[in-house]
Amino acid sequence: MSHNKRYRVLWIEDDPGVVPSLQVVASSVGIEFAQYDDWESASKYMDQCFDEIDAIIFDAHCKIKKGDSVANDDFLHIAVVEMLLKFAKFHSVRPWYILSAGTMDRFDKVIPVIGSYRREYEEEWGEMVYTKTNPEAFANEFTDEIEELDRPVNENDLLNQIKKVCTEHVHNMALARHRDTLQYLGSNSLIKGNARKFMLQLLSALYEPQKYVGFTFSGNPIRRVFECLVRAGEEMGILPDCVIERGKVHCNEASRFLCGMKPKSLPYRYGNEGDSIFDHTESQILYTILQSTNIASHESEDDYEECDVTLSEDNRDEYSGCTLLMCRIIKAFGKYASAHKGKDANKRFWKPNPLPKSYENHRGILKKIGSEWYVDDCLVKFNRGYHEGDTLQLNNIVLNNKAGSPFLFFAHETAKIITTSVDSHSTR
Repeated sequence: MSHNKRYRVLWIEDDPGVVPSLQVVASSVGIEFAQYDDWESASKYMDQCFDEIDAIIFDAHCKIKKGDSVANDDFLHIAVVEMLLKFAKFHSVRPWYILSAGTMDRFDKVIPVIGSYRREYEEEWGEMVYTKTNPEAFANEFTDEIEELDRPVNENDLLNQIKKVCTEHVHNMALARHRDTLQYLGSNSLIKGNARKFMLQLLSALYEPQKYVGFTFSGNPIRRVFECLVRAGEEMGILPDCVIERGKVHCNEASRFLCGMKPKSLPYRYGNEGDSIFDHTESQILYTILQSTNIASHESEDDYEECDVTLSEDNRDEYSGCTLLMCRIIKAFGKYASAHKGKDANKRFWKPNPLPKSYENHRGILKKIGSEWYVDDCLVKFNRGYHEGDTLQLNNIVLNNKAGSPFLFFAHETAKIITTSVDSHSTR
């Protein structure tokens, strides 16, 4: 963004001794205030000019109605709740903060309650509460960078933070529309690493493509997100530790485990035959994602050596589609992990996965994932006479050499098994 960019901040503040000094300092660093001394007026401005607002600042103790003569002790709770309803109405959010002297009655009890409405955005927006200081004290303090300070954070720090957030983050719509996914991502959440950053960038590219065409990711962002998910699963004992080898995540093997399939090289599979972490639809979705973004990847926690991905008019639809599908995968994994928090208990779902010496004359149920048909770990050719759920007998089986395929074997010959009422079998 341009260094000359100016940001519009809605400020609800009724102290005439504070407003002029902070307005001067803010203006000098590219921040313009739309300042109101009551919530009723500020609320009308939000309705009329929501798209122009970059951030919001509340005093802790202001008037609710324009005609009120005194401030309302419940101002903060009433105003914040109504603001959240407006966010829902506009399907977008704005970073918001509290600038207060901290002298309001019950301030220490009110702030934790208000903070619970904002906690899921803290990683992007930073601290919520900033302390008012003497106007003359802060007028000469402003710096372009936030430094680690022993004193309480004040107005200067707030202006710095608003500039930083508004400059670096354009994710307001994505934050609002995908809270159910983003709740599982972040440094203090289930899936750590850079997954939250990648997903916000990808989702923002979906909603604001004009800002992201030409944007270059360092490596494949979809694979990066999935690898963060795998690391979270390994840490919780949901996935065996052998899915990560010398820092490298084996994405296909992890996907087979999550989908209830037999991994090609892992000594374990998930549960017994028919058990899985992801259901059939989610398994197909994950398979589609991995196939669509199958870029050679060398991933480790500290080293990413793979081709960069630049969003273009040609590939942005593909990446946008995979991003929305990945939201489904993240939510499914998050729900499972939330219900299975015990590491030792999770490990009991690991079952031995010996590779069979011979698959000849093997019988199994025909299934489909994406455009491919398979029986257990064996890819088969499609036959117009076959239907999903049929029992097939497999012969002339060889190792599957198809690049990127999750299936270990390929059957050159198949036969449909017809079950009679007396449980005899005939081959057709």
